[in-house]
Amino acid sequence: VGANKPTDDERAACPHHLIDVAGANETYNAADWMRDAVFSIEELFGKDVNVKRNSDEDQEHSNLVEKDVLESRGKRKKAIRHDINQAREQGSIPLDAPILPIVVGGTMMYLQWLVHGRPDAMRPTDEALERAASDIKRFQAMDGDTFDSTGDAETEVKRESSQEEISDAALSTGWNAAVDYASSLGKPFKARVDKLCGKDWYRLRRILEVAYTAGAEKASEEQLQAVYSGERFGGLGMRGYDVRCFFLCPDDRLKHADVIDRRCEDMLQRGLLNETASLSIAGELPDDGQPARAIGYRQTLDYLRRKDAKRQDNAAFNAYVNEFTTATRRYAKKQMGWFRKDEEFMFIPVSMSKPSQERVDEAANAILQLCKTPRNEYELELFSEPPKARETAGSKTKKSKGATDVDTDTLSLSAKTKLRNEKQGKDMKFYQGKRSDVPSKVIEEADASTAAIQGLKELPS
Repeated sequence: VGANKPTDDERAACPHHLIDVAGANETYNAADWMRDAVFSIEELFGKDVNVKRNSDEDQEHSNLVEKDVLESRGKRKKAIRHDINQAREQGSIPLDAPILPIVVGGTMMYLQWLVHGRPDAMRPTDEALERAASDIKRFQAMDGDTFDSTGDAETEVKRESSQEEISDAALSTGWNAAVDYASSLGKPFKARVDKLCGKDWYRLRRILEVAYTAGAEKASEEQLQAVYSGERFGGLGMRGYDVRCFFLCPDDRLKHADVIDRRCEDMLQRGLLNETASLSIAGELPDDGQPARAIGYRQTLDYLRRKDAKRQDNAAFNAYVNEFTTATRRYAKKQMGWFRKDEEFMFIPVSMSKPSQERVDEAANAILQLCKTPRNEYELELFSEPPKARETAGSKTKKSKGATDVDTDTLSLSAKTKLRNEKQGKDMKFYQGKRSDVPSKVIEEADASTAAIQGLKELPS
């Protein structure tokens, strides 16, 4: 979403790469991004680093790729190299001097592919795709959810009220039925279902797609075990890089939710409405494209295309902002759950009670020190002992079902941060967002953008 890109000042202070490398109407997936990210890292490190290069793999498989796809990849590589060389020149950095790349972002599947490698899952058949989408819709209907059969892992966000943080299990008859059904298809599929974080309909659908492609209902146990090798390919660690992963974790999730709301409102003031309308009218934001389903664009398109639109419609605007902020908070919740399960990511606590710049500086300094730490010492901190139950001398404390009294003294800072983050989840059901006063220019932009996308001179009163 353009309104959420780093500002010109931020990009001038520190060069950012892989921005604007693909248009909103282009097909660009996790595999494309991983290939471009690895190429960028290679270019920044330089040729003297002893690692397995992405270009070697591309050359090996070039005969299997369509000509126009190869041409598109080549153009992106050329643009990426030019961007990096230009940044080197502006910073007076020699072309052969290695630069330490910092990969920044929170798109879960993309980072998983980059760090751990691309998965070995088989390519689903068209029949399996259609059947899985139909079955997921049926299960979701039990919960009153909606499902976009063309959606992806990062945009499939359930639209609901600001009570989204209430336990999913409370209103999840359909989800539970879907999980039981997918698990019944065989041990390999149950193992993947058990790893899902929350109501992840997209990844559950992917499990069904593979199961149907493999003919799970009729396949033998031996055949099912061969569906997944469990291997991944091409991750940075496998290429010989010393990869260190960090998750900036807010120490107060309620305060963090408020920061998310303010960030969404800031995007509106930075032109999200006009940007969305302009892209859509120009045909650069097709409905079946991935960007149109992204958080921000998705809710904005629904708002701009609403029926019976009128000027100064505060009720419709407020509903739109609530959907936007709710979807963003839910995505943040999913990020936290996802990265808590990834043992390669060290959790860095971020104090939400301190001024923004101060907490940024603290987190940056903590990461810098951990990057300077020898690898063996870094791994001691990363792979610390799992949580241990606290022993109470002289008495036994009766705990409620599922409750655990953990001896946090035995945990590393990362493990403590993960544990605290998980415990705070139950308090999120009490969160009530506080909306800021919307500047009149944003409402005017909303009306003008709505009229433009609907082909009207102006909206009726």
